[in-house]
Amino acid sequence: MGELRDDLFARIEAIAPILIADIALGDELRRLPDTSVDALRGAGLLRLKVPAELGGDEAEPGLQFDVFERVALINVAAAWCLFIWADGVGLACAHLPDAGLARLMIDGEVPVVCGGGGLRPGVLRPVPGGYRLRGKFRYGSGMHAARWVVLQGVVTADDTPPELRGCVVARDDIDVEDNWYVLGMRGTGSGDYAVHDAFVPAEMTYAARDAPLRGGRVYRTGIVGYIGYPLPAVTLAIARRALDELTLTAASVMRGYSKPRPLAGRATFQSFLGEADQRLKAARALMIASGVQLMDAVDQRPRELPAVEAEVRAAGALAARVASEVLADTVRYAGGAAGREGSVYERAVRDLTVAASHLIVNESAYENHAQFLLGIPDADPMA
Repeated sequence: MGELRDDLFARIEAIAPILIADIALGDELRRLPDTSVDALRGAGLLRLKVPAELGGDEAEPGLQFDVFERVALINVAAAWCLFIWADGVGLACAHLPDAGLARLMIDGEVPVVCGGGGLRPGVLRPVPGGYRLRGKFRYGSGMHAARWVVLQGVVTADDTPPELRGCVVARDDIDVEDNWYVLGMRGTGSGDYAVHDAFVPAEMTYAARDAPLRGGRVYRTGIVGYIGYPLPAVTLAIARRALDELTLTAASVMRGYSKPRPLAGRATFQSFLGEADQRLKAARALMIASGVQLMDAVDQRPRELPAVEAEVRAAGALAARVASEVLADTVRYAGGAAGREGSVYERAVRDLTVAASHLIVNESAYENHAQFLLGIPDADPMA
């Protein structure tokens, strides 16, 4: 695994100049530039969560975290789109029947697959050969580059109970609304979208509760275990990037009026920096440790898996909170220059404000975790 990590990091560093050059353009376009999309695909990073039997990396939580963090330290929007695509194609590859997989992976190529929809299910109506899907969805991050989109739909039929199914829908059947005018994460293109009575072949669907057809234990978690690591990695990377920038420049940033001296020489800043560094490292370590615990639960304690997933989500919420608090103080110490448009700090504040509002890391995660600790019946990691 160490060799794979090193190889992935080398590939990320090789495309870093492209990702860096595209940051401002991505904000202007309100989506990830095509050059960044091509760089991520060309580096093979979309294979990160594809099952190994299909030629993918089948990355478990720790490696996922490392990769998305490394990309986010370079370009936050690129990391965000990458994890959406990796989550989507990995989910489809693990669950689609063989006929659907053949349609998805033409000549073994890993396509760009968007997904999520704000976890809002659409409505599926059974028809000969498959289903017709309709629904309105949110947060189509990276949609402009996608060939397919993973969504959920509830099958409604008079003679059967409702059934939740995953659907892999052709991008051509989706109408995207141009409404991604936002404070931060501008380069992700995460606008709303809709499906209006599109036909979805049966082989491009799967029962959401069914076990995966391919891959190992990373695909046998619930939704929190599967998507719970990329977002905390991005939030911590945003704060780390800003803190590192201030650390590098602290010797030249002057503070004081009658007796100005470098920020690096002031005890109050030294105390902040030491604590902030440890807080970010502690939050990161908790995420990595929770990944080990999650995989152990899949293998050894499947009945405890929901409780472990609730703890994973709570760890992610803590990571986002720590990142936000560290960034706020970092900006304060950076001074007035931090507020200039285009600075590392200004972009970090905008991006982290939006990223940390994601439902996977909101405060309900603590409530859900506590309900498992208290043994409350019907506790749910995503309630």
